Amino acid sequence: MNMSGYIPTDEDIDRVIKDLKKNNPQNANPKYAREMLIRMKLMYRELGRIDEELLRKELEEFKNELENN
Repeated sequence: MNMSGYIPTDEDIDRVIKDLKKNNPQNANPKYAREMLIRMKLMYRELGRIDEELLRKELEEFKNELENN
């Protein structure tokens, strides 16, 4: 997989593991969390190339979710 320079931080990985422990405990480990972060980054990059408006909508929904939690 081409990471294109993106390297998740330990803090990012820890946050994902915390969420995985609640929602996907069988995969709550650093390797899975790292791969998940990289794939998400690449997915959003590709989405921006395909449909920029959809990407903006997704990012706005994500921002609203963060503000409400």
